[in-house]
Amino acid sequence: MRRMRRFVPLLASLAFVPLAGCCSFARFFCGPDRTPWISVDFTTPEHAVRTLLEALRRDDPDVVYLCLSEGYKQRLGVDLAVAQLAWPRLREQNPGLYVAGYATVPDARYDGPDQARVEVDVEGRRLAVALVRQARWEVRLRRPDGTLSEQGENLESFAGALTIDPLDDDLYERSRLSLAPLSVLHPGLDELAPSSIEAAGLTRSWKIADLRVLAP
Repeated sequence: MRRMRRFVPLLASLAFVPLAGCCSFARFFCGPDRTPWISVDFTTPEHAVRTLLEALRRDDPDVVYLCLSEGYKQRLGVDLAVAQLAWPRLREQNPGLYVAGYATVPDARYDGPDQARVEVDVEGRRLAVALVRQARWEVRLRRPDGTLSEQGENLESFAGALTIDPLDDDLYERSRLSLAPLSVLHPGLDELAPSSIEAAGLTRSWKIADLRVLAP
C-alpha cells in the first residue's frame, strides 16, 4: 500500500490540466482514446515522451510503466503489479488525466549523451520531463511452437559488452564491432540453433527519469 501511495503522485502530476478550451471540454466527456496504438518508441527523447502521452490518452498503465527508467521505478519503489493496481484509483481521482495525452511534444534539450529534457505545454501549464538513455542487451528466441521468449539485462554502459577494432581500408572508414558472449536461457530447447534466434544485440532506449509541473 505504501508503494501505491508513492506511485500515485507521479502520474497525478499529469492531471493538472485546466479544462478551459472547448476541445479539452469535449475530450473530457469523450473519455480515453480506444483506437489502436500508433507505436511504442523509445529511440529518441521525443518519441519516449510521445509514447508516455499516448499511453495516458489510451488509458494503458502497462505502457506508462514501461516508459519509466529503472532508476525512477526504484526511487518510487513500484513494480508493474503496483502500477496496475494503482491505476483505477488514480483515474478515479483524476478523471481528466488522459487529456494530457493530446499535448504537442517539442524538441528535446540535451544535457549530455545520456540525459535530455523536454518541456511540454499542456493547456497553458508546463510539464518538465527528464529522460535518461539506458543501455541493455536483449535476445529474442522463437520456440518450436511459434511463441517468443524475450530476455535481457540492463547495463551501466556498453563498455565490457562491446569492443570496437578499426580496420585498415583504403576505400572506407570501417571498424569491426564484437559483442561479448551472452548467456541465455532456452527452456524447451535442448540445443539452441541459429534459426531459433529472432534478434540478439545491444540496445539503447530513452526512458522517463522524472516528471515535474513547473510553477507558472
